[in-house]
Amino acid sequence: MAHSQQAAKPAPAGSADRPYRLGILGGTFDPPHIGHLALAQLCIDHLALDELVWIPTGQSWQKSADVTPAADRFAMTELAAAALAGTPAKIRVSRMEVDRAGPSYTIDSVRQLRAEYGPQASLCWLMGADQLLRLHTWHGWQELFEHVHLCTATRPRFELSALEGPVLKALAERQADTHLIQCTPSGRMWIDQMLAVDLSSTSLRQRLAAGEPADDQLPAGVAHYIASHGLYRDPSGKA
Repeated sequence: MAHSQQAAKPAPAGSADRPYRLGILGGTFDPPHIGHLALAQLCIDHLALDELVWIPTGQSWQKSADVTPAADRFAMTELAAAALAGTPAKIRVSRMEVDRAGPSYTIDSVRQLRAEYGPQASLCWLMGADQLLRLHTWHGWQELFEHVHLCTATRPRFELSALEGPVLKALAERQADTHLIQCTPSGRMWIDQMLAVDLSSTSLRQRLAAGEPADDQLPAGVAHYIASHGLYRDPSGKA
């Protein structure tokens, strides 16, 4: 089962012939769904990750104030991560953003992880197409490449031409195959266009608020947590 990390631990070392490979899956996870699991599994397989860390956002500076409390989102993320038990990668959930004061910025998290894992480890920030479309709005987004690779799985019907100019330019300069991602510390972009999962937490919340079933889109533990804690119910009493 996935476990949370309370404090930094000594960075694991890679072997003599390759660096240690860490995948980082950050997000609000409001709620975490099967799309997140599919992205995680895809990257574990294609990038041969040694470890995958989930990082639930503490204070999301780009989203509205009605985000579900961090304690609930963290608990749901642990339940979602546990569904990856049995994969080759070590799975854990980090409290670094939940416990950090102030707005949660990705750049702060990747700086911390780079310091913990050292200059040689291959660090990959995993994201969906919706995050890639907004990448140019992230605080300090261009500095991310100094610390991590950016690895994206697109949705069906997603077109790279939809990217804003600065992101499209970065992709043209930095796009690489999985082998280069695995063997270098940071600075590259990898895009997988084969993952056929078109799902968003926003649409899930809307379904749940309307009282519509959504268990087919949620890990079983997350679905049970939502039901038992009464999350996402419409305040009008419909759900």
